[in-house]
Amino acid sequence: MTVEQVRALQDALNRTYPGLTMLARDVNLTYEQASKYEVGMIIREKAHVDASRRVMGMVTSHRYAILSNHMEEPTSEELRIGPNWGMRVAKPDSHFKVLGKHTYQGKTVIFLLHLPDDVTGKLFVNTVIDSDAELIRKCIARFEAKCMKPPVPDLAMPNWQDRCQFPLGMDNAGNFFPLEDPKPETPEEPEAPAPAEEEE
Repeated sequence: MTVEQVRALQDALNRTYPGLTMLARDVNLTYEQASKYEVGMIIREKAHVDASRRVMGMVTSHRYAILSNHMEEPTSEELRIGPNWGMRVAKPDSHFKVLGKHTYQGKTVIFLLHLPDDVTGKLFVNTVIDSDAELIRKCIARFEAKCMKPPVPDLAMPNWQDRCQFPLGMDNAGNFFPLEDPKPETPEEPEAPAPAEEEE
């Protein structure tokens, strides 16, 4: 890494970790979909990401446990005063780092670290943070203590489940989205016509 890259990474880390909150997004993934998430990889989700701060039991097979300090309350008045989902939202094109996976009594959790909105994720590729191991150890203990409890009734309703049904970072065929959209190609300028030869 260059000095500039190290400084940029340190700045991103300072904005990523303080004040982390765990949010739950429960989903039914296929074995093939779940197996594609590998610890350390960066994913990008192109759509809004809904999750709940009300972390309790699960009615699904999988849970995304999103660690974030900047997911926001919904701006829609209907959602803010509607069902008690404890809803928080990440913007489209948010990036997440897979910090871990764990299965307990048939329930699987995928831990995702929500990266700052202005970070594409490239800085975090092949970056190991020493404190992540202890962070995930605590998160696993919390998951095991919660996942087999009764679910929050509002989060077991079809209207919430429908909002969380798609896998994060990939299409339904299991193909991960690129971390950035390809830049549009600049059209080549047409060559100037050769000057006409003067007749003698």
